[in-house]
Amino acid sequence: MNRFFCALLLGTSLVVPYPNLLALPTQMAVAQEVSGPVLAQASRIDVSVLRQQLKAQDWRAADAETRRILETWVHPKGDIFSSPLATNIPPEVLQTLDQLWTEASGGRFGFSAQKQIWDQVRAKHPDNTNTAAKAFGDRVGWTRSTPDPDNFVAPEWLTEPELNYSRQAPVGHLPWAGISWERISGMLNAQSCGSCMIDALYLQGDRFKRYLPVLFGWLSTALEAPLPTEGSWNQARLARSIDLRSLYSNKNCPAYPVAQAISPDSKLLAISSYSYEDSCNGGANNSTLALWNAERGTRLITLLRGQATKASSYRGTAQEPPTESNRIVGDVANSVAFTPDGRLVAAGLSNGTIRLWDTDQGKAVRTISGHRYAVRAIAISSDGQRLASISSDRTIKLWNLQTGQLLRTITLQPSDGIATTLLISADGKRLATASDRNTLQLWDATTGQLIRTLVGQAANLPPRLPLAFSPNGQLLAAADSDRSIKLWNATTGVRLITLRKHSNSIQHLAFSSDSQQLASSEEKTAYLWNLRTYQPIHTLNLVQSAGHPVQPNNLGYLAFSPDGSVLATSSLLLPLVESEPIPRQGILLWNTQTGQSITAIYGVSRFQFSPNGQFLIANGRAVQLWQPYRPLISTKN
Repeated sequence: MNRFFCALLLGTSLVVPYPNLLALPTQMAVAQEVSGPVLAQASRIDVSVLRQQLKAQDWRAADAETRRILETWVHPKGDIFSSPLATNIPPEVLQTLDQLWTEASGGRFGFSAQKQIWDQVRAKHPDNTNTAAKAFGDRVGWTRSTPDPDNFVAPEWLTEPELNYSRQAPVGHLPWAGISWERISGMLNAQSCGSCMIDALYLQGDRFKRYLPVLFGWLSTALEAPLPTEGSWNQARLARSIDLRSLYSNKNCPAYPVAQAISPDSKLLAISSYSYEDSCNGGANNSTLALWNAERGTRLITLLRGQATKASSYRGTAQEPPTESNRIVGDVANSVAFTPDGRLVAAGLSNGTIRLWDTDQGKAVRTISGHRYAVRAIAISSDGQRLASISSDRTIKLWNLQTGQLLRTITLQPSDGIATTLLISADGKRLATASDRNTLQLWDATTGQLIRTLVGQAANLPPRLPLAFSPNGQLLAAADSDRSIKLWNATTGVRLITLRKHSNSIQHLAFSSDSQQLASSEEKTAYLWNLRTYQPIHTLNLVQSAGHPVQPNNLGYLAFSPDGSVLATSSLLLPLVESEPIPRQGILLWNTQTGQSITAIYGVSRFQFSPNGQFLIANGRAVQLWQPYRPLISTKN
């Protein structure tokens, strides 16, 4: 074993991150957000090599292979100095590895054997995890009987070459939880690395004391956790992560998604974004609309590229009225929609036009002009014949989608504000709009006549009141300023019933695909309603730490999976890695039958399910595509 010189420590600054202990998760499946183009844990893990190594009792090779497999989750970014995320390891992986080690060693090695020892030392040291970790190392033979004062890198804990790779090793000796010696020695031999000795000291000492308590805490849950059935959302997997910054020249500036849509066949994803911030120059072309392959997460074609800036800084013809000076304008697609056959994609732009492209080759098909100011939202009828648009010029326009001909213009009253939400009923006969002054209205999409003002100018009520058409086209649900939900006949505008349960402003509404359930949310609570009895069947808690002194605003979005078995809700979740965690925006997935939460996804905000139910699209630091559970382990005998 090499000796290292104390002189290396002289003049060295402490740069090793000392990660905080992870908060132990509940029984609920946890999906931790990891940035990057593709998260490796979406790939299946082949354990056939490990199986062969263990069968041959090649303990050294099997230990290295186990460490390689776990590294995908423990250090997902490849940074061995980051907090080792034991709770990131899927239960399926831990159960499989433990079974292989236990069977090959006759119960001598494996996580089960280690956990039994950990439970014993933890019982003796219930108030000190550092002491427990050292006692565990003594029991399984990972530490020196007496500290070696001459070994500056590993005075207490053995390095990888010193481990006992035989069946005579102490019970629980393998698999080892340390960092391979090859990585540490390579770091120490690197030139111009003044902090490498301190780094090595962390990896060979303090890391064990931080990693082991969390690992064995997670094993208590993971080794006994029932695995979900294939295709369920009980353990969502991040399949792809699209970093929108890759579209822009200055990749140090943040990129913000504006609008997105999924094609009816779930194969294409259209995403509008911009990279603009007062303090960061995103470059000349800092706004895009691009088509992506939803399965692979690869960009197919960029449909639109241009400039984005604040309305107050824009130098061309005004795209927003003077009251909207903080809006982002330029060449920005504010709303995106596919035609029902998926052959065209349309976008409502800040310059007041609507543009259409074919999705096969990305060729421009048509530009529709007529709005004075920016188009805020568009909607396409289910027969693909008409397109509706709303604009900050306070008009609603109906267009012949095939020819671009203007069919009708509906002008809103100045007192009603600017329309911000536009919905079209399943039969295409009705439009529903909501304004920034909380005027909610139902319109005849053919004649342009106002059928009913559902809520009139609840201007001082935050947040903006939501509304939703039922998929069968029979109902229109709208929140009201009195914190009630009113169900309306979507054809006649007659009020059917008022639902009362909320004690705070309602943020979002969503119908299940069979129109039999309605979900509604306020900041901390969501309700799931049975529309046959008009009673709430489940009350869902959307905040993990309601008593925390810092409570950010919950966005309150809702979305049902296409089969109605799962409800996704915006939720405030406690981060897994923080000493004093503050709840932050994320997603909880709920079983709609039981009302139980089944998966948490961290660090994301807006979301929607794909039409085929095989993806959940969520926006965080990147646009993420999550998939239902599928087995991770591949065993080739």
